[in-house]
Amino acid sequence: MTASIDSKIFNTQKTDYATPSLFLGQEPGLLDTVNKQYPKIFDLYKEMKSLDWDENEFNYTSCNAEFKSCDRSTYDMMIKTLAWQWEADSVASRSIIGVMAPLIGASELFVAWQRIADNESVHGLTYSEIVRMSFDDPKVVLDEVLKVEESVTRLSKVAEVMANTHKVAHMYALGMVEDTQETYNAAFMFTAAMLVLERIQFMSSFAVTFTICDTGMFQPIGRAVQKIAQDELEVHVELDKAILRHEATTERGRIAFEQCKEEIQALIDEALIQEFSFIDYLFSEGRSLVGFTPEIGKKWSAFNARDVYNFFRLQPSQHVLDMIPGKRLPATNPHRLMERWLNLGKLQGSPQEEKNPQYKVGVIQRDDDDAEFELDF
Repeated sequence: MTASIDSKIFNTQKTDYATPSLFLGQEPGLLDTVNKQYPKIFDLYKEMKSLDWDENEFNYTSCNAEFKSCDRSTYDMMIKTLAWQWEADSVASRSIIGVMAPLIGASELFVAWQRIADNESVHGLTYSEIVRMSFDDPKVVLDEVLKVEESVTRLSKVAEVMANTHKVAHMYALGMVEDTQETYNAAFMFTAAMLVLERIQFMSSFAVTFTICDTGMFQPIGRAVQKIAQDELEVHVELDKAILRHEATTERGRIAFEQCKEEIQALIDEALIQEFSFIDYLFSEGRSLVGFTPEIGKKWSAFNARDVYNFFRLQPSQHVLDMIPGKRLPATNPHRLMERWLNLGKLQGSPQEEKNPQYKVGVIQRDDDDAEFELDF
């Protein structure tokens, strides 16, 4: 009797090794480096490996005294910001492969997203370690983090897209839906949602953390979040864009953009509105932060959103523009201290005092003003 393996586990009849689709296509077989159809995606996988680090690289015990001694506004803003970052990275670490595995068609994308998911786990564990080491009773803070309803609301639009893709992907895996344009569109929208999360929402959140750390407080937290920001900007965002750029060259990708354009517009608009709402929440109840105002925060969020709107060749809806201070997307960085924190080479810590996080420098550089992106949507 000849043994057989279900093709969803290993496809012995796979014939598209030389021309695999990023999404859907034939069932998976060998992890293949003989045929590299997507070298840019594979290079980003390798880069993510080269930036590998551990959540225990930094010692946060000095932050314990600082959380006890800082003013209430600083305490609240740091906790509420870290709470959202912790929740969002926990979602990303579980969602990427957990949701997309049935829909991935190419080895390069599978290993890249698997490595990204592992990296998101490091990010989530880092925030957990910050809480564990910075407080006498971290369980109390954990409960406090989970009660910040505004953090959940802030993530709701992206999570909605992920939940829909989760449903479609698992129905596809079970043979309940076919390989249709609608199934493909779910994979396309998931990638767009990841770009919105990582390029807009994470960048907005980092601004609060870095503004507080720029005062000289919470330096271990600042160093760890620098590493996280580097991963997001230098690899995660670039992978999202590389996937979407390639799909824009395919018939299915062009159809997906036309069919999903309004949904993508709403996704970006709503994510930006949620950032504005969270900034208003941070500054409610009398809270304030030296060097950071609601106007700066909203302009910074809009500055990051500009990159995503430009990428898709979209413009904000008028009601969104009306919410932006100045009623336009800023073309220049409105929060200059971010340039220090998003370029690791500009911060020189004492080697005797802490580990050197400067694996790569020049993480964020704006060079897309008035640029035409090579997209064919």
